[in-house]
Amino acid sequence: MFYQDKLYLAANILENTVEAILVTDTDGVIRSVNPAFTAITGYSAEEVIGKKPSILKSGKQDKSFYEALWRSLREKGYWQGQIWNKRKNGEIYLEWLTISAIRNDAGEVKNYAGMFSDIGKAGEPPGKTG
Repeated sequence: MFYQDKLYLAANILENTVEAILVTDTDGVIRSVNPAFTAITGYSAEEVIGKKPSILKSGKQDKSFYEALWRSLREKGYWQGQIWNKRKNGEIYLEWLTISAIRNDAGEVKNYAGMFSDIGKAGEPPGKTG
């Protein structure tokens, strides 16, 4: 029963947190998103699962930015910072993003989890536009 309780708790956190969460495989393909992801980006789970997070790319960061991000993920197992992304409606917004490598018991990276919140509009709930 303990294992089922842990699964229920993890699912409950994913569904109810105000931070957007997306999980990719090691090839960077989105495998899961939570409701806050949809609220912030405007994309439903069905629209993004099977695609890469670059669907959100704003074009404001250059190649060297992404190279540094991936270097940090490989060397430290995480990256954290501000990034400009783009909603489904084309609006560009600033988010605070943390990406973490998720490892199995053998220490191999199996997934990446990104957690972010919209920090571009102080005082407004995440995902609120206009």
